[in-house]
Amino acid sequence: MKKLIKIALGAALPVFLAAGCSDYLKGGMLTNNPNSPVQGSASNAQLFVSIQTNNFIFQEGDMGRATAQWMQQLIGVQRQQVTIYNYSGITNASYDGEFQRPYGGGGLLDLRTLEASTLANNDLKYLGVAQIMEAWMIGTTADVWGDIPYSQAANYATYPTPQLDAQADVYTAVETLLDQALTNLAGAGAGPGTADLVYGGNIAKWTALAHTLKARFYLHQAEVSASNYALALAQANQGIAANTGDYLAYHVAGLQLSMNTWYQFMDANGGTGRAGDLVAAVGAVHSTLWDTLSTRADPRFAEYFDVANTGGGEMSAYRLSGGYRQPLVTYNENLLIIAEATLGSGGTAAAALTALNAEQTAWNTATTWHTARAVPLSATATVHDIMTEKWITLFQNIESWNDWKRTCQPNLTPVSTLAQFGNRIPSRMFYGASEENTNPNIPPVGTAPNGAFNSNDPNAC
Repeated sequence: MKKLIKIALGAALPVFLAAGCSDYLKGGMLTNNPNSPVQGSASNAQLFVSIQTNNFIFQEGDMGRATAQWMQQLIGVQRQQVTIYNYSGITNASYDGEFQRPYGGGGLLDLRTLEASTLANNDLKYLGVAQIMEAWMIGTTADVWGDIPYSQAANYATYPTPQLDAQADVYTAVETLLDQALTNLAGAGAGPGTADLVYGGNIAKWTALAHTLKARFYLHQAEVSASNYALALAQANQGIAANTGDYLAYHVAGLQLSMNTWYQFMDANGGTGRAGDLVAAVGAVHSTLWDTLSTRADPRFAEYFDVANTGGGEMSAYRLSGGYRQPLVTYNENLLIIAEATLGSGGTAAAALTALNAEQTAWNTATTWHTARAVPLSATATVHDIMTEKWITLFQNIESWNDWKRTCQPNLTPVSTLAQFGNRIPSRMFYGASEENTNPNIPPVGTAPNGAFNSNDPNAC
């Protein structure tokens, strides 16, 4: 399996280099046309490994670091991270590579190739898995940028300048795709097998993941229509039901280009030269998450932070190790979706509290992504209680940013005020400069829909 990983990672080398360099090496991206990517030839297994690793970086890389700062879980103190932390350096070039990531190699282009191949082979299980990955990546893209190219994307010959689909339409398409995936997972075929770096081809786990992802995307629309809470609850009740079903990024300590993305960036031994740029504390100044956990004497403080680990940004050695498998979608998250969606759909506070306490109790059992921690149980289950717990649990996960945009919880004070973000914490990223330069359907920064907010977040925090 490691040989396969090395082959696939070699083909996807720019993806991993971007994880460490895309903050300050932008030139190559600015001269590419993201709507006309180059297609090579690869086996289904190689395609799928590349797709998975691309998604790991999409979730953990530049976007993960930015949103961890905007959610005041970490602090940018040097070079580009300072202007990300205080919002002043965010332009259409800042996340140019991240806007391209879901579409080219390891993204929609490879996904469509894999889907066509698995369908031709009548491996419907493999097709369903690929469709889940497409829904996840495209749904996340809509979360971040709102209206995005999708229906005309990955078809350059016919649509060299793809139109923007409305964010609501993308969510509908993604939910439909997840339904198709669930049907296909119950069909013929062997599935991805050992090419699946996370679940090893376990279809039951993929089925639960699809339901949790669908619940996520319904939640992301609940600010526009509260009816989405009931839809989210129905999906979460079929979602990840045990920590053995957690979807964790696959990282291997000491394997070139496959180590934990956060380690590569933040640790003095990580190899990117960025150690010290992003920290949890600097002198007497701490992140809001640091202070919250410290004030509450929350046992997860030691899970996340270590004041003595100055070479690792004051992160705990466990959390920042090269082989740490970053949690991307988990049983804990699914329980907190149930808690919030229960309240939002008119359920009782007692029922929401049951789910919230179950999530807190789950911390008592050690998993691949956390040690055993005796987290005190909440006595109440208000939106504030639930979302603060989720903000803590989803440390370093961009989903905490989506939660905050929807609920404005926890109540965070912007570190600066800039008109281009409505004098608030940023609620979206601007379209990438490469797409803007090559696609006339992309409006300039400040022109709708390329403004400060997406349509699913009408109530600015």
